[in-house]
Amino acid sequence: MNKLHESIFEALVMLIEFEKDLIKTQPKEECINHKLAQYLETVLNKKNLLGSYSVDIEYNKYKEDEKKTSNGRNIRPDIIVHQRKSGDNNNLIVIEAKKNYDDKEDREKIVDLVDSRDYRYSVGSIISYFPLREYVKIKFYAEGKWRRYLMNKNDFTITETNR
Repeated sequence: MNKLHESIFEALVMLIEFEKDLIKTQPKEECINHKLAQYLETVLNKKNLLGSYSVDIEYNKYKEDEKKTSNGRNIRPDIIVHQRKSGDNNNLIVIEAKKNYDDKEDREKIVDLVDSRDYRYSVGSIISYFPLREYVKIKFYAEGKWRRYLMNKNDFTITETNR
C-alpha cells in the first residue's frame, strides 16, 4: 500500500469518526464527498504530499476544455487531487464515491482516468459509504488491476477482500 492509499484511508477514518451522522442521514453524496475531500486535503498537507496540488470535487475541466472519457463522454469525477489545467501532468488521485454500490460506469471512468494518456492519475479509487452497514468498501485501481478493502466503521480495521 502506498502513501496515497494510506492518505485516503486516513481521510475516511476522519470522515467516519467526525461525520458519522452525516453518512447515516444520507444526504446527497456530494455533501459527504465534500467533507471527505476536506479531510483528504488535511491528511495530504500533514504528510507534506499536497504541495501545489488542489483537492477539488466535481471538477470537469481538462486544461481549458471539458473533461471527457476516451469515448468522448463528458465526465465529472467526484473528488480529484491535481494541479489545475495541467492536462496529463501532475494528477495524483481520482475518486468516485457512492452512498451504496458502484456500477460498471464508475469503474470504467476510474480505469479511463488512470490509464488514459490524457489524464494519467496515479491512483484511482471507488468508495462505497454504505450508510446502513458496519463497513465502508474501498477499491483502488492502478497498474491495470483492482484491489478491494473493507474498513470497519467501529474500529477502523482494514481487511483486503476479493469481492
